[in-house]
Amino acid sequence: MKLVISAGGTGGHIFPGIAVAESLMAQDSANSAVFIGTPYGLEKSIIPDAGFKLHLIEAHQFLGRSVMHKAITLLRVLKGVFMCLAILKQEKPDAILGMGGFTSVPVILAGKIRGIPCFIHEQNVEPGLANKLLSRITRKVFVSFDETAGKMPPGRAVHSGNPLRQKLQRIEGIKDPASFGIFVFGGSRGARSVNDAVVSLLPYLEEYKNVAIYHQTGTEDLERIREAYSRARVAHEVFAFTNEMEKYYALSDVIISRAGATTIFELALFRKAAILIPYPYSAGNHQWQNAAYVERQGGCHLVNNDEATGERLFGIIKHLMKDRELIKQMGDNLGKIFVDNAALRIIGGIEHGLS
Repeated sequence: MKLVISAGGTGGHIFPGIAVAESLMAQDSANSAVFIGTPYGLEKSIIPDAGFKLHLIEAHQFLGRSVMHKAITLLRVLKGVFMCLAILKQEKPDAILGMGGFTSVPVILAGKIRGIPCFIHEQNVEPGLANKLLSRITRKVFVSFDETAGKMPPGRAVHSGNPLRQKLQRIEGIKDPASFGIFVFGGSRGARSVNDAVVSLLPYLEEYKNVAIYHQTGTEDLERIREAYSRARVAHEVFAFTNEMEKYYALSDVIISRAGATTIFELALFRKAAILIPYPYSAGNHQWQNAAYVERQGGCHLVNNDEATGERLFGIIKHLMKDRELIKQMGDNLGKIFVDNAALRIIGGIEHGLS
């Protein structure tokens, strides 16, 4: 099978697409995957670095813009559709998988015009506008969260889970049981407000000598946050980005992060208690919806972005430090939402949809 995957913008769309492509290739050397994205997102570097061919097209976000901008966006969508028609004619895929977001719109539309079977994956609890529209013209909709299935057209949703990179594996035995590790990250681009909240947390933790913080800041904030840590008496490791997420999950008791779907399913894989600070400007407020779902399962503390202060975070962390059993229970609760072999479930669903 040859699969075209549309994935662009943030890591939340891109990494699940790569996970599907890697699983497809691992199944059979005759299988292949090609990506379509835009010049504006992280895909321009991440996808080629992962070893996959990437075509670039015009695609732009539609929500939250002026009427004039929406009109221009529609014209760009048409341009993107024509670009995709040429790419699909060249690549001749057996199927198309859209990973959500505005990048998928021209790809799926072009696929329908060419009569190619189309599928989409919805990462978040609350479907985005693009996937709500595309779900009506695609053969199946794969969803990460079970709750999302009821928000899709009847009979089309498949609860697949969220595909994760194959290299993410649990590491045992590297953490000192007496230490209390906190892993902080804001997603693939970093998050200034999360960084600032954790900096304001540092003075509260100075009396706890067993605490260590591992902080991924994003590139833009690295030097500023490093300087703040240099003035604090807290054991720490600060870095812009890491390819060793599994290492820092293993070293940590609690995670402080945004609430993107990929992050949540990584936390579920590693069974980690979390303090989730949803990005307040995500389309459709989907990160808040994700975090609220996890909180209902008993897997996290949800802290709104404008309430994320050092004092608030310390209150939660102090409580968790006193109750290691609660930390384990939260991790186990989060682990219950994990769906094993998500990428293979999607590939199997596509194969079934082609028959």
